[in-house]
Parts: sequence; C-alpha cells; structure tokens
Amino acid sequence: MSEQLIYMFHGYTSFAHDHWFPWLEKQVEDQLDMPFKKLNFPDSNHPNEAAWDLYCDQTIDARDGITLVGHSLGCIQVLHYLAQHDIKHVNVLLVSGFDEPIWTLPELDAFTQHPVDYTDILPKIAHVTVISAINDNSVPYPYTLTMARHLHSKFVLMPSGHHFTDEGKDKKLPIVFDELKAMLKND
Repeated sequence: MSEQLIYMFHGYTSFAHDHWFPWLEKQVEDQLDMPFKKLNFPDSNHPNEAAWDLYCDQTIDARDGITLVGHSLGCIQVLHYLAQHDIKHVNVLLVSGFDEPIWTLPELDAFTQHPVDYTDILPKIAHVTVISAINDNSVPYPYTLTMARHLHSKFVLMPSGHHFTDEGKDKKLPIVFDELKAMLKND
C-alpha cells in the first residue's frame, strides 16, 4: 500500500489549530512518522455543506488507504467525503459526531438533510472507531452512539470530556491517539 496519509476534519466554529488537533498532529508525526494534514474549512462559523465539499475535493488526495479523523461537524463531513469518492480501505476515527439533526445545533441541519447511505460507505471502510463523552452537552452522546451503530463501529464512551474542546483541558486527547495508533497497526 502507498504512503499512509491522515486528514483531520475540524468542526463548527473551529479551525485547524484549535483544541487537541495540533497535539495529535505532533504525536502522529513524531511517534508514527506519518504525514498529518489538518484541514481548515472555509467559514466554520457559518458552515456551508457545498463549500466544505468543494474544499475537500480540492485539498484531499482521494486515494485508497487514507485515514480520516473527524471532530463534531467534521464527522458528518467525513461521511459525506466517503459517500462522494470511489475509494476503499479507509480508516475512520470520529469524535463527538452525529449523522442526524440534533436539537442542540439546529443551525447545522443542512449537513444532515440527506441521510447518509451507509450501504454505500461501509464497504469503503477498513477500520472505524467512534468516541464520545457521557457529559457532552453540545452533541449529546446518544447521537454519537447512533452514528457508531450505523457504522458498525467500535464505540468508546469517556466518563468525562464534554465536547473535547478547549474549554480548559482539551489540548491533548490521548484516547484519540491510542485508538488511531491501534487502527493503523492493524492495517
């Protein structure tokens, strides 16, 4: 297989340099010696699905064997990307995501307006893990659990962590690196 490429999809009101994303990039590059590209979607304060799709098309090398890591709104964007590209053997790691409209963030309903066709994307996935926190108030964990079930995924429910954003302590997120490392080891 060709060189492993890892892409990080941030979420709503976030940017590539936020939260635990730079820390994860450093861990992957230093410990796994793999290239890690943090995406920086246009206008994340007012996200537009078509603009995000176009950005992905222009930025990601759509090839077999890539790894896609998503956080929050970035998770549904990972699923959109998979649905739109003829790629296979893709590793997927999703944190605090959703695949249906959620009452806490109605402004993002456009991203879930068309249900994900899991019969199309499941054959493209090699390994998948979904992570949430029991005390996530932004994307309540039952939404993330539903997405994990749709993906036939391993599901990790953390006892705390909220939405895994910068509200204090989330500059590192070891569970994500551990799950990513295990996933890549099994490749």
